Order: sequence, then structure tokens, then C-alpha cells
Amino acid sequence: MLLNATSRSILHRCGARQLRCFSSTVRRSHPYVVWAPDYTDEGALARRMAVRPKHFVTANKLIKQGILKVAGGLMTPESQHAAPEDRKLVGSVLIYEAENIEAARKLVEQDLYWTENVWDKEKLVILPMIMATTLQDKAGITQPTPED
Repeated sequence: MLLNATSRSILHRCGARQLRCFSSTVRRSHPYVVWAPDYTDEGALARRMAVRPKHFVTANKLIKQGILKVAGGLMTPESQHAAPEDRKLVGSVLIYEAENIEAARKLVEQDLYWTENVWDKEKLVILPMIMATTLQDKAGITQPTPED
């Protein structure tokens, strides 16, 4: 990118990160919250656990790219204090940064939990959100992956 004197001055005063807000050519991204309940059939939890390690690898890549901001498994209230192996997971919640809702949906549909029929495709909800708080610039996955 070539910068004129004015742009260089702004870059120097504000830093490269803030310069994005002054540029009309930069794509704007918005946060989208995803509520993704799991299917409730008898094999749903087994499908989740079978693809979970690969799901974390993909999630970690999206986190490093700044696309996936927040993610976590939803569990029943009764299993909140249970040992990890005894927790009953019932879905996921995620916040993606995407250009539009279609791009957010594409991210969801590329996830292993979607393609391997963990998430209930009929009940999954994607909504744009207005952030009342800021998110960390660099999130990190709390579950180890083979790439870590």
C-alpha cells in the first residue's frame, strides 16, 4: 500500500490499527453471535466428542485470524460442577467477526460440528449484535490442539 504524506502522518499519529477506520476501501466487519444447540438424539454427544479435537484445531486457526472472537460449549446446569467427563454438553455459542450475515453463515457451515451433524441445523440462530463491551484483540483457545 502506497501512502501519501497525509496518510503517513495519520499512520504515525494513530498507529496502523486505527488507520483502518479512516480508509473507505477496508471491508467493515461486524460481530455475529451464533447460538448452536446440539441435536438431541442418542448419538449426538458421541458425534460431538468424535470430532472435537479437529473442531478445536479449526477454531484455533480462526481465532489466530481474528475471525472467531468468543466460543464455548453450553452444558446443562446440573453438569456445571461435574467432572469434565461427566458434563452434558448441549450446544455451542460463538461470536464471529464477518463482513455480513452470509459470511457468518458460511463460517458456521464450514465448521465440523455443522458438517458432522452435531449442531441442530433447524434450531441454529445467527444474529448481528451491537457490542456493549469490547473484546480482546487476541483470544486464545483453552483446549490444547495437536498444533499447539
